[in-house]
Amino acid sequence: MICPKCKRKYEDDMPKCLWCDAPNPNYGAEDSPENESEPEIKPETPKPETEPTKGHSHHKSKEPGLKIFWLALLIGYTGAHCSSSGRTLRGALYLIFGGLTYKIIYLILRNNGLTIPAAVGAIAFVGYAVIVFLFLKDVWKIALGKYRNRKTGKKYESKSWMPALALIFTIIHAVMLNFNGYSTYEIVWNNGERVTAKMKLAVEDYMLAQKNYFEQTGKIGDAKTIQYMDLSVKWNDNFLYSMAGNGLRVEYMTNYHCPYETEWLIHPILHNGVLDWEITLPQDSRCNEFAHQLVSLKESLSNVPKESEPAASTPELDEGVDGVGVVPDTTQHGDSL
Repeated sequence: MICPKCKRKYEDDMPKCLWCDAPNPNYGAEDSPENESEPEIKPETPKPETEPTKGHSHHKSKEPGLKIFWLALLIGYTGAHCSSSGRTLRGALYLIFGGLTYKIIYLILRNNGLTIPAAVGAIAFVGYAVIVFLFLKDVWKIALGKYRNRKTGKKYESKSWMPALALIFTIIHAVMLNFNGYSTYEIVWNNGERVTAKMKLAVEDYMLAQKNYFEQTGKIGDAKTIQYMDLSVKWNDNFLYSMAGNGLRVEYMTNYHCPYETEWLIHPILHNGVLDWEITLPQDSRCNEFAHQLVSLKESLSNVPKESEPAASTPELDEGVDGVGVVPDTTQHGDSL
């Protein structure tokens, strides 16, 4: 504090100047009740009264269901509709076990010449069947307005035409599932015995058609000439049949038991004017074990004697005194000494 009279400095809390005894004008001014400031109290604003919300009242409004319905209907096995509705984990499981992931792995292994155990194919089919059932169930929930978005908690709005379309696709998937199940059963059961048996029948049909044509014309014909196939290529389950010249090429189009695009060749040849057959088997022993019917067919054809080959002649026997056959001596002896 600076004294207003003598202009000297002294402490602020002193009642008067230390040098000239002039009173301190600021002494006691801070302690006066007039200068004390009381904190302002703001009046509380009353909160508006809200009515108690009823349970599940947020489900009254619905989200548009067209997008998620088409996702489930067309590519439900990928889990796209689950991921779109906040069910990420379920969508990932659909994607892994719904057949798409296995199909990609299958194609990679197939195109690199690797085989897949048939048991793996059976397990993959079971997983695919379960996912088909689950995503068709989702389709019906969406079509009936009962499918809920996990993120918002709202249900999806359905349309009147959705159940009819869901029924059509359910029938289609049921037929496809039945077909795939039967194909899996054939390729898995008894090392694919049923599949290769059909392949042998197709080969025998070709050989019979070629034989009938040869007996009529004395020539070997192509597929159209012998009326074996209307086109140059045809399918039969897991095999592709095509003409290799006048012969038949059989290609394996999957990679269960045997590598992809393994070939069997059946060629007709003329042997001294007689129709004969040459069957070329793959070098892979797994394929020969798989298609053992063609191995047996080749062995049976090799054991059939050729019609043009003369039978081995045996010398005529002379009857001796006792009726015992004696082979005549035809050797020429020189002069005895």
